[in-house]
Amino acid sequence: MRKIIIWVATGLAILNGCASYLSYDRYSTSDIPFHKRKPFSWDKALIISTNGPQLEPKYYEIMGNVISQISNITIFQNHCKDAIEMLRYEAENVGADALINVSCNPGRYNADASGTAIAFKNREQALKVLKEIKAILE
Repeated sequence: MRKIIIWVATGLAILNGCASYLSYDRYSTSDIPFHKRKPFSWDKALIISTNGPQLEPKYYEIMGNVISQISNITIFQNHCKDAIEMLRYEAENVGADALINVSCNPGRYNADASGTAIAFKNREQALKVLKEIKAILE
């Protein structure tokens, strides 16, 4: 009897894992016009947390808004983390240096995230200022 219970539990765990993989949806997009896009850079797009000091607008140009949506039937996954990583991916694709005003609305099986993509006017200077003001970078 014990062996049967172990086999049934193992089968259910495998079935749940396969079902959650098959039903995993990821979507991201932006409203950034083509004339504001920059070539792809190998630099990872920064996320400037709203919980800390913010960079002054004189150091960057707003490119546009970025959104992402994640859905998965498993409740054991951090959906906001995935949604924010999709934001970062979308920002990197359009050549953004960073994201500001990032927010995430988690649900039980999904999450919606949004942010504003920015391009630094001078990357080295902007990074120096972010370090000086002790901005929280993710």
